[in-house]
Amino acid sequence: MSKLWHVWKCRDSRGHLVLQDWHEKYGEFVRTGPAEITIFHPAAYEAMDGHDNRNTRSDWYDLLYPRISSIFTRDRHLHHERRKMWEQALSKKALIQYHRRVLKKVRTLESRVASQQSRAVLINDLMYFFAFDSMGDFAFSEDFGMMRSNRWHSSIAMLRSALTMLGPFSPAIWIPRLGFAFIPTLWKVRHWFHMLEFCDQCMARRMKKTLPDRDIASWFIEDHVKHGSDPTRARWLSGDTATLVVAGSDTTAPSLTLLFYFLARFPTHTEKIYKEIRDIDRENPAALATLPHLTGTINEAMRLLPAVLTFSSRVTPPEGLTIDGTFIPGNTKICAPRYTLGRLETAYVNPHEFIPERWYSKPELIKDKRAFAPFGVGKRQPYH
Repeated sequence: MSKLWHVWKCRDSRGHLVLQDWHEKYGEFVRTGPAEITIFHPAAYEAMDGHDNRNTRSDWYDLLYPRISSIFTRDRHLHHERRKMWEQALSKKALIQYHRRVLKKVRTLESRVASQQSRAVLINDLMYFFAFDSMGDFAFSEDFGMMRSNRWHSSIAMLRSALTMLGPFSPAIWIPRLGFAFIPTLWKVRHWFHMLEFCDQCMARRMKKTLPDRDIASWFIEDHVKHGSDPTRARWLSGDTATLVVAGSDTTAPSLTLLFYFLARFPTHTEKIYKEIRDIDRENPAALATLPHLTGTINEAMRLLPAVLTFSSRVTPPEGLTIDGTFIPGNTKICAPRYTLGRLETAYVNPHEFIPERWYSKPELIKDKRAFAPFGVGKRQPYH
């Protein structure tokens, strides 16, 4: 069995619906390729990434090679070493410092919406402008200025174009990697290399600055200087920078877009959130975190339409893996599609309905909390 048929099925970048259909036809454990099992079970996340797992990352994580990053490395030792830097950069203390930067961008976003004077606002582009402008500031102390100009930054437009390759080709990641190696001038492949060059340029510009306030890049630079700038360390810095740019913006933007989509579709929840926030300090993240309906609405949006719709993948250890009584042989790739896991009837009552209350006042609507892990589980959460 080849994976080319899977790529063909995903040619319109709707692989999540393909997998949903297979789950409905074939059940909880489905063979989706050579030595590959896709898992549609609430225990999938814990089985793949729980604290005691012995799985390894699949070849999908060689996507940035020869660049290396904590998020993409398949080397457990390297992952552990680089994780410390990410933990410092995303610590509670550091996030408080970045929060002030994000608030400035929020005010710019408010001004952009207000300038439309109650006219309809195309939220898709605006949320991407906001996400990338915010990332540029808290990551590199750089202003991309997209909200201000209401235009796409040329390099960021290419970045988005490059990432569209992952929609159809994620099931067979060796295809784009062949393109990277042998046809670097091909359309989307060229955009991919431009994206990586743009990320490197962002870091290079930041390294020339001496600033009083911390940003995420400052932690990367500090680590880089501390350990010396040999070629291997340079590849690590480049890989972590690319991860920062993509993870810090291209997942935030669709999450915000979808949140506002649900609020527009179900305005009663907008009213409930307004009543929650009107009497608190809206610039205090700790105060916002205590609001049950706001939190429930965010969780419900991420459950139904996660920013990453399909899956990460792992390879089982030689002795294999057992999930809820089902044995999966060793050296088998296992996948857990987030879109389908968020809609499992074994995990949720009325799984296709938007019900924020299930996260606070109606817990009986959640049958199995293991099926919800928007930021991962165990040691390999996004910043780990």
